[in-house]
Amino acid sequence: YFQDLSEIFVQFFKTHESLVKDDNKQQSFRCEYNEDNILENDDFRMFYTRIYSGVYGSSSDIIDGNTQKVKYKKKSSDIDTRPFYLMVVFPKDSERVVVQKGLFIFQNVGQFGVKTITTTLMQEFFSNGFHITLKCNTISSDLFVKKIIRQDNIKKLVMVKNIKSSDTSDNVRKGYGSEIREIGNLYFTEKMWSRMMDKIRYVAGGRYNLFEFEQIEYDNLKVVVDIGGRTRKINLHNLENLSIIEAIPDEIKMADGHPNLKMLIEHFTKVATEYLEEMVLHIG
Repeated sequence: YFQDLSEIFVQFFKTHESLVKDDNKQQSFRCEYNEDNILENDDFRMFYTRIYSGVYGSSSDIIDGNTQKVKYKKKSSDIDTRPFYLMVVFPKDSERVVVQKGLFIFQNVGQFGVKTITTTLMQEFFSNGFHITLKCNTISSDLFVKKIIRQDNIKKLVMVKNIKSSDTSDNVRKGYGSEIREIGNLYFTEKMWSRMMDKIRYVAGGRYNLFEFEQIEYDNLKVVVDIGGRTRKINLHNLENLSIIEAIPDEIKMADGHPNLKMLIEHFTKVATEYLEEMVLHIG
């Protein structure tokens, strides 16, 4: 049916050109794709599509932000639709590796995004039509840590120590309780931060790696960070399904708040190139 996997993704885009509504999540979805939506270089091919998605199910008033007057009364059946761009990156084989992984780059609009509904519909499409399973994971735990956790945005450490009783009969089931320690208002010198990052990266590198703090070993570490004004708590032992979030440079945004497509593609090309250097492209 298809020469390679990229054609199945294109078929997904074309199949979903008409509006799809998820009444459980009360969210809409449709794709806008044409044959020119592709670029290629020595390292990868990248297909992009514009996704229109919005929410419905409750009424509201649309007001003028300056005069506070109601401009439109939104009905529960009305869909507040926004455009989002999705880039699907297909790395090319090299002499050393036959590539078995690719890359999704989703554009968010403020607090709104389309990652969940898109990947859910893709999984259904791949499974029903081709008996293929689509699996999405973070690119690499180390890259996630370097991109998301920074000295200027870390707010709190949440450390968990599982307590085990000396009486073996207490440990037959699920342990004997846990101790949680939280530390906020953090300040690090450059040297302290370098040591802390080494420890954080070590914990993120393995599900059973312990975090040592003040000569005490903790079984689990969570960090609370500020990303674009929003607080996010990250469990460093569970990074597998988390996404790296980066702000789009201000110069890419136009007056209406949406990105300039040409500049966005140039930016995403740079991001894809950087991320692919960190990815293990073969499923071992």
